[in-house]
Amino acid sequence: MSGRTITLEEIVSQTNDLPSIPAAAVMVMRETERAEASATTVAEYLASDQSLSARVLRLANSPFYGLSRRVGNLSEAVVVLGMRSVKNLALVASTYPWMTRPFCGYALGPNEMWRHAFATAVGSQHIARVSKRAKDDVAFTAGLLHDIGKTALSVWIGDKVPAIAFYAQRERITFDEAERKVLGYDHTQVGEHLARSWNLPDDICRVVRYHHHPGLSPDSAALVDCVHVGDFLAMSMGFGLGGDGLQYELEHAALNRLGLSPEDMDRITDAFVESYDHYEAMFQEVAA
Repeated sequence: MSGRTITLEEIVSQTNDLPSIPAAAVMVMRETERAEASATTVAEYLASDQSLSARVLRLANSPFYGLSRRVGNLSEAVVVLGMRSVKNLALVASTYPWMTRPFCGYALGPNEMWRHAFATAVGSQHIARVSKRAKDDVAFTAGLLHDIGKTALSVWIGDKVPAIAFYAQRERITFDEAERKVLGYDHTQVGEHLARSWNLPDDICRVVRYHHHPGLSPDSAALVDCVHVGDFLAMSMGFGLGGDGLQYELEHAALNRLGLSPEDMDRITDAFVESYDHYEAMFQEVAA
């Protein structure tokens, strides 16, 4: 990063081996949000990607779901598991291969980005269920994808994370604020640009952009609040701290907007720990 500062757009366009979400998974994501969506259409979108559909079927038949009979085709998987569960399966199967890589720019070793993303997804889902302010399956999706900007920016910041973290600590500011001071932008801005290049829904793009500061979000505030609190929960439980985890601040107004009390958060934390342990089975199935 010597000489001219690279722009946000250049980061997204010039990063080699940039991760992506298969078009089939994006179409499934959009289809499941339509009021007139059908299991047949969702299955047809999945079937357009042979690798993705094979992974979804393997997950559907995993011990995690404990079905009494084997699911033999995609249409049956959508009917038995439900469209929203299949959507999340498609996203898990799509993101796992590249989220498990190390992201050295953020001091995240192998699997640590995935552990944090999945923990945030699980936490966000629980928070949406308890608060009833957002759809829990959408909260899961948004939580899984909230930090995608790090996957692109990691390549360019190199060994600068310790310096950025030290600067944040010295100035008593958050890590994303320090990123903006040093780089001119932060991973949330890079992530939003990447999310829009993938043609992800607007509400997901807003979560990617505002999950650190949900009060600044112009819309979909409840969803952003759910992921913000889910992200903080994952950080506080030690899932994928990396080089920036200790500089994460909870926006307490988000809890107020969600109508969550300290007692609610205690229950959510207990449910989160139990669910995450249960979800470990899915990790094994995806890795198979």
